[in-house]
Amino acid sequence: MSPVSRTQRESSGIHGTGGGGEVELRVPIFDLGESRLRQAGEAYMQAVNRLAENAVTVRSQARDAYRVYRASYDIAKRYRDQVLPLRKIISDEMTLRYGAMQVDVFSLLTEARQRIAANIAAIEAQRDFWMADVNLRAVLVGGDQAPADSEPRQAEGLARE
Repeated sequence: MSPVSRTQRESSGIHGTGGGGEVELRVPIFDLGESRLRQAGEAYMQAVNRLAENAVTVRSQARDAYRVYRASYDIAKRYRDQVLPLRKIISDEMTLRYGAMQVDVFSLLTEARQRIAANIAAIEAQRDFWMADVNLRAVLVGGDQAPADSEPRQAEGLARE
């Protein structure tokens, strides 16, 4: 039998030396496309599985980006609404006490340093919020979020306030 040929050869089982003949029968092998159909089905299922995996990944990235966005928004809002106004009141009171000679210049400088640190932390919180906003928008339109700023930083001054 020849593996390349799509025909089957049979010989008459009689082999003689005399004037016998040889019979050759050709039987076609019908290819109904079952193997190609099976391969196409497997390729389709692989594509469906990849699509499902991508959908799960995108939803996960969107949830994570929104979580980071919301956390950074809450931190920036707290600085804007609570911490900075309180620091302004403290600074004004400290200036009044210094003017009344109730505190020394070093206490006034220490309070000024704390107010500057609170302003810097508020600016960093605002920056983290805008970075999280950009990452969220990128994920929602089909991009990938930047891994470097995926978590909001905890501001040092927020814990003390």
